[in-house]
Amino acid sequence: MVCRKCGSVHNVKNGKVDGVQRYKCKDCGFQFTKETANGHNEEERNKAVALYLLGLSMRTIAKLFRVNVTTILYWVRNFAIENYEKPTPQGAVVVELDEMWHFLESKKTNSGSGRLIVALPVNSLTGNVGIVVQRH
Repeated sequence: MVCRKCGSVHNVKNGKVDGVQRYKCKDCGFQFTKETANGHNEEERNKAVALYLLGLSMRTIAKLFRVNVTTILYWVRNFAIENYEKPTPQGAVVVELDEMWHFLESKKTNSGSGRLIVALPVNSLTGNVGIVVQRH
C-alpha cells in the first residue's frame, strides 16, 4: 500500500469502514482505504459535471453515480476552479457609510441617521449593486 497523499510505503492498519480495511500513513497521518476498481475516474466526474450543467440536481446525479451529494458538489467545484476564471469587477463604486442603522429591541421602528446615497451599477453581472439609504 502506498499513501495517496505523500507516496510513503510506511502504513499500518487502522480499523475498518463498512467492512473495508482502513490504513494510516505513519509519515503524514493520512487515513485511506485500498483503491478498488469501482472508483470514479475523471471521465465519470466530467459526465456528472455535464449533467449538472444541463440542469439535473446534485441529488439526482448523486443517485445515478451512487455517491454522496457532497461528492458531486466537490466534483463541480473542482471542475470550475480548474477550468474557469472568476471575473473581477471593473469600475466598482465604493460607498462608505458613517452611520449604522439598527433595530431597537422589540420595537418595530428603525433608529439611526444618514444621508441618501445611491450607487448605480456599472454591470449587474459583476456584482455591483445600487445602494439607497433613506433619511430618518
